Amino acid sequence: MAAQNLPHIVINGFVESQDFRSPLSVQRQTAPQRDREVHGRRLLAKVAALEVHEQQLNVRRKELNLPPQSGLTIAVDIVPKNSIDYKTFEWKKDGVELLSVIEGSAADTVTLFIPDGKLTALASRIQDYQSKNYRDTDKPANANLVNAIHDIRRAAFTQLWTDTSPMPGDDPTWCQVWLRKSTLPSSAVRDRFTELAGRLEIEVDPGFVTFPGRVVVAAKGNRAMFENALQLLDLVAEIRAVLPTSEFFLADLSPEEQAGWIRDLAGRTTHTRKEDGPFVTLLDTGVNNGHPLLHPALLPADCHAVEPAWGVSDHHGHGTGMAGLALYGNLTEPLASSQPVAIPHGLESVKILPPDGENPVHLYGAVTRIATNRVEIQAPGRRRTFAMMTTSSGDIVGAPSEWSATIDQLAFGRTAPEIASQEADDEPEVRKQRLFVLSAGNVPWHEWSKYPHVNAVRTVENPAQSWNALTVGAMTDLTHVDMSTYPNYVAIAQAGALSPSSRTSTAWSQAWPYKPDVVAEGGNGCLEHGLHVSVGPESLRLLTTSPDPVNEPLTESGDTSAAAAEVARLCAHLSAVYPAYWPETIRALVVHGARYTPAMRGLLPVNVRKRDKINLLRTFGYGLVSADNSQSSTQRRATMVVEREFFPYRLDGSAVKLGQMQLHDLPWPRDELLALDGEVTMRVTLSYFVEPNPARRGWQSKFRYQSFALRFAVRGSTESEEMFLKRVNKLEREEDDTDSHGDPDSDNWTMGAQLRGKGSVHSDVWVGTAAQLATKSQIAVIPVGGWWKDWKEAGQFKTTARYSLIVSLEVSESVTTSVDLYAPIAAKAAITVPALAATIDIAS
Repeated sequence: MAAQNLPHIVINGFVESQDFRSPLSVQRQTAPQRDREVHGRRLLAKVAALEVHEQQLNVRRKELNLPPQSGLTIAVDIVPKNSIDYKTFEWKKDGVELLSVIEGSAADTVTLFIPDGKLTALASRIQDYQSKNYRDTDKPANANLVNAIHDIRRAAFTQLWTDTSPMPGDDPTWCQVWLRKSTLPSSAVRDRFTELAGRLEIEVDPGFVTFPGRVVVAAKGNRAMFENALQLLDLVAEIRAVLPTSEFFLADLSPEEQAGWIRDLAGRTTHTRKEDGPFVTLLDTGVNNGHPLLHPALLPADCHAVEPAWGVSDHHGHGTGMAGLALYGNLTEPLASSQPVAIPHGLESVKILPPDGENPVHLYGAVTRIATNRVEIQAPGRRRTFAMMTTSSGDIVGAPSEWSATIDQLAFGRTAPEIASQEADDEPEVRKQRLFVLSAGNVPWHEWSKYPHVNAVRTVENPAQSWNALTVGAMTDLTHVDMSTYPNYVAIAQAGALSPSSRTSTAWSQAWPYKPDVVAEGGNGCLEHGLHVSVGPESLRLLTTSPDPVNEPLTESGDTSAAAAEVARLCAHLSAVYPAYWPETIRALVVHGARYTPAMRGLLPVNVRKRDKINLLRTFGYGLVSADNSQSSTQRRATMVVEREFFPYRLDGSAVKLGQMQLHDLPWPRDELLALDGEVTMRVTLSYFVEPNPARRGWQSKFRYQSFALRFAVRGSTESEEMFLKRVNKLEREEDDTDSHGDPDSDNWTMGAQLRGKGSVHSDVWVGTAAQLATKSQIAVIPVGGWWKDWKEAGQFKTTARYSLIVSLEVSESVTTSVDLYAPIAAKAAITVPALAATIDIAS
């Protein structure tokens, strides 16, 4: 008998707040003890040399008719690296500002802006180090700071180049220039830099993007020009590369299907598109909506372009292919079937890539914001899933970029007027959360012969490192090759394994989130005679709509673009079933429903180590998406959904401290669990959107990337409520948890507290006996460190945060007796389970 699909259970009550003790401190390396007189004298000589350099800069500024006395930028080497909190250099009384931090192998280089005449702020601290003691001790004043300083010098271009890409040379090239925001409106900062940079022959694009303390513009110049801007202007905080976008690969194969099949499918398809319903918004090459399978879902009024001169039609073909997948999925199944097809969502298209011959875009974050603005102005009430399959070419290290941080900012809900015409200050007050689905980027097809080793070194591409977006990689179940036609072809990937096209984050620093978040079908490739790579044949690719519906109505597609389109489709379906759910919740349900295939699990050794789990997460995320798991509960798999908003931080006197823990008492089927004899699982997923702070200033304390962070802890099977709360109160409350926090059931978790704490979506599975699970009905959601807390001057400690918590209880297949966990959970919440209700509200 097939399992009955049931709606998830929405939990509106069962929560209380608990106060916390103060967090523990971060352990740092200790700076070497130095001879205070010798060390101090050496550093003061360096400061004196900078004072001479400052005078020389003012002379040059006068000659170039630039603002005089604009200050200077200096570089400070810290040894050992990370031995101090770099916010120590934020001497606001003197106007000193930390611009960037460059990590080296043995030392960190801190770049500071020093206002004119304020080198005394540094000199006085060194002088106190020489002549004064700390309180009533023999320790020199300012010892932690000055002992850590290895060198002080004027900043060179290399200190403000915070990218891993090659630096500009003699030929002018486009770069991102990150400007100090100060107290001026963002548009005024952009205008001032444009005017002054023009005197140095630097060309500046009109667009810009704003982040906390930074305004990002695109500027064209060579290295000498940017070095002059760094030395002579007081605006430049850091410089990064502008990367080209990926070329989309579409094989030129003749379609096997005929237009008659399309007419048949169109006749069997019911579109229930509503103006206030779910939409997939494609940010791509445009869509040719005249295709008979597309035009009922994509009206002409919903086709847009970032620049109207580009037109809205698909100049490449990629966007139209993505539209077909975002509506139908792989067309092979619905075309071959005779069953009716229901499509509950509509499509929107925004062309973000210029046609051939047009000027390229330099700030894709600004373009993404404009594209978002286009559709939201026209139809503000729609529930959108923004889907973008465009990435920058090349490997990255996982650090945020202008593009990825803009996506995080949009997902978090910061809104602003259209970038290019913005006149007023753009620090928005209204928050409108958004869901973005991004492709992870593709391994070049000619490298597929090195599968799977090449996938481990080809990293997820920009902007797919976005914390708040659902980043999608590719796997494949397509392995059949017609040996009569292709006798020498062998499929590259086995069924259920990583697609040859899929990039991973295994080479990233462990500080950054696991990407991709999930994987979906992306097709396969072949080796001919074990050597030559073939993308396809057609049986190993996905079928979709062609941009030429008359002469070639169908075409093939694949790779991480196709996988991302499938996940965007799943998000739209979830939004149709659960129209009140937040974007954070839709993302959580997609992750929560994902599972590892046998081929994925087969990569783990018998004795699984931490590194093996990390590689699994950085290759497949949380696994292959499953519409059934994400969309429905069953009697044997009951899913509870909690959405909660609270203050993660609070002002206590003059200090910003951690807010209250959110303790959830869930309606547990205790009696039913105790009656079971067998294995059960509990899956917990916590999802929230962070506000980004992408300036590269060390990622510590007030310069953390995330505005706030949350963790979850579950009551142990042998713990009383009092013991559980006592344990949670003792947690190390920083953003990078390093142990299991004394959880008595830590061995039962698949990933554990340390591994699941990356990024802004955390998911883990607990496996044990039903008797153990019967007492684990309390889950705490815990605020930890973020720049809202540590950057008091930003005033964001008064801002609310919201999260979605998904909890599923599932009976193992080894338990063969009839089990119903769903009904007792609903009964404990004092509701009646309707036959096919969309949601079930549980009163407090």
